[in-house]
Amino acid sequence: MTRKLTCLTFALILLSANSFAEEIDEIVVLEKKLSSLSGWSNNQSISAINQEELEKLDAQHPKQIFRRSSGVWISRGSGQEHLTAIRSPVLTGPGACGSFLVLEDGIPIRPSGFCNVNGLFETFYEMSSGVETITGPASSRYGANAMHGVINILSKPIESDNRFYLNAGPNNYKNFKIRASNNLDWSFDGFFANNDGFRDQSGYDQQKIRLQSKFDLNEWTGYLKATLTNLNQETAGYVNGFNSYKDEEFSKQNFNPDAYRDANSQRVSLKLIKEIDDVISSITPYVRSNDMKFFQHFLPGTPLEENSHYSFGAIFQRITDYESFSFIRGLHIDFAKAELTETQANKLTTSSAFNNATRPQGKHYDYEVDSITYAFFGGIENLSIGNNLIFFADARAEFIEYDYTNRMISGNTREDGSRCGFGGCYYNRPADRTDDFNELSARAGISTTLDSINYFAQISLGFRPPQINEAYRLQKKQNVTDLDSETLTMFEFGSKFELESLIGSLSFYQSKKKNSIFRDSQNFIVDNGKTDHKGVELSLSIFVNLRNTINANITYGDHRYDFETDTSMREKIRVDNKIDTAPKIMANLLWNINFNDDSNLSLEIEHMDSYYTDAANLHEYEGHTLYHARFNREFSESLKGYLRIENLTDKRYAERADFNAFGGDRYFPGLPREVYVGLEYSF
Repeated sequence: MTRKLTCLTFALILLSANSFAEEIDEIVVLEKKLSSLSGWSNNQSISAINQEELEKLDAQHPKQIFRRSSGVWISRGSGQEHLTAIRSPVLTGPGACGSFLVLEDGIPIRPSGFCNVNGLFETFYEMSSGVETITGPASSRYGANAMHGVINILSKPIESDNRFYLNAGPNNYKNFKIRASNNLDWSFDGFFANNDGFRDQSGYDQQKIRLQSKFDLNEWTGYLKATLTNLNQETAGYVNGFNSYKDEEFSKQNFNPDAYRDANSQRVSLKLIKEIDDVISSITPYVRSNDMKFFQHFLPGTPLEENSHYSFGAIFQRITDYESFSFIRGLHIDFAKAELTETQANKLTTSSAFNNATRPQGKHYDYEVDSITYAFFGGIENLSIGNNLIFFADARAEFIEYDYTNRMISGNTREDGSRCGFGGCYYNRPADRTDDFNELSARAGISTTLDSINYFAQISLGFRPPQINEAYRLQKKQNVTDLDSETLTMFEFGSKFELESLIGSLSFYQSKKKNSIFRDSQNFIVDNGKTDHKGVELSLSIFVNLRNTINANITYGDHRYDFETDTSMREKIRVDNKIDTAPKIMANLLWNINFNDDSNLSLEIEHMDSYYTDAANLHEYEGHTLYHARFNREFSESLKGYLRIENLTDKRYAERADFNAFGGDRYFPGLPREVYVGLEYSF
């Protein structure tokens, strides 16, 4: 620990001395470089949806937003639950969510080893000024978990207009949103929603609050922000049976009526910014906490998981613009304490003899993990290396330590230490231990700087460390996991263009992932998997005329296994098998029609290709195409209204399909046709 603190102190002195000694020239540096992904100006895989589009969309679920982003699939679960895919299949498992980094104003919403598979419901996407994504590795700038990509939610600035919104829809859905501000140095955002759900006993209540303040402190400008979220949800699981989602009445049933999820989160950050000529310095301390309880209806015995975490840290950054390039460097420190318990309230008697004997009543896990992360990062942008050609590069060294403490008897016994039948209890608890993960990540590329059409190429390396649920939540006879970090190396090239009536981008990528973590045939969590990923992403904005605009996003992906094994789900993975839940083509087409200055119609087509639902490629979901529409009308300068229809044709489809040897074909049924009306008033 002394050596680590010495390194941190030296790094801080070096950063400070370097910046204050520099002579600087005239240049304007925007604060967005510290909060927005677009501040990483040379990253070629950033896409964004602006505030105007988000307000028109008024999404009830993040899936509705990200279906408009190339390379991204947010798969809707029950209520606000979801799974994520970014240049990847939909990833499942206790730590798969660690492959994607979720930020709010450039700050991770959780520590690197304690991801939340449903992380977007902890953000304030419902009232944001923009949503940004990076598809592909971004660990060299943003660190652990930014392996497959990054999602960043941007808060509304204090200067935004005062408004309140009312929204009503089917299944007793209603929400109320309010923005109040003095447009100078404080603002308040509130979001309150209720939904009974289209399936039996699948409703939720949700509340979110954000407070912001802006002030001056000597040469520094300060931005103080607090975000609080709460979700109380009744959860509906899969429906089982081949094509069971097509049966309207059956798909509305909830076969897990006792399942629920209660989650809350709190985040406070202070961003201090100083700009002197061509140097911008920032210090961003933050504090985060969350608490979640959910009924694991998908496991025999339906145990209750309770997890929580408390963390604090700081991000130090300095950006200097020279005549021929920009230089960025910084330090990120994070300390966290995470806790988890799993308890089965009742004795299991309704499953197989093996499950009944090995999944005991009582507590299964009770542990805490203290983690420390510190990282040094630096990069250059816009370095001219020839006529109309620039070079960019980033690198990051990251050091992560987990200190695990088991608060129960170690081993695969019952809570009281007695043995289960069939060779021991299913759940196994390792003894106290410490694990370290030291990683380097990098990115480098070139880009042209022509007027209308530009070309780029870049190579990047991303990683994610094992999450604590993978490292310490063991099963059967596995007493220790010695997992390495997953790594992903990606090469990408493409073009960006701005023509008179056409703006867009085209990207080709190919990547290889090593040390992929999965559960093998003995139910051991191991890390010897390899996968290959390649694809094409196309984004277009076509300005047909002054009143008609067409936006299109098309994603082609080919995701395959590059190793062989049998898994605990009795699947036989073979080299070149397609990875399950990875459609080859996803597409979205949006036609905006402005009838006049006060009315607008949007027509949207959402397409999902077929995909395999098991790793052995023996079962398949047929895919679907959905149609949506929205009409907006301005009644006055202060009052606006809208009508929105999701799934116009009332298509029977699955939000996500899956197959395993125990449950067979199973689906999350898609929502039927839904009609929403809303009002927005500015004051």
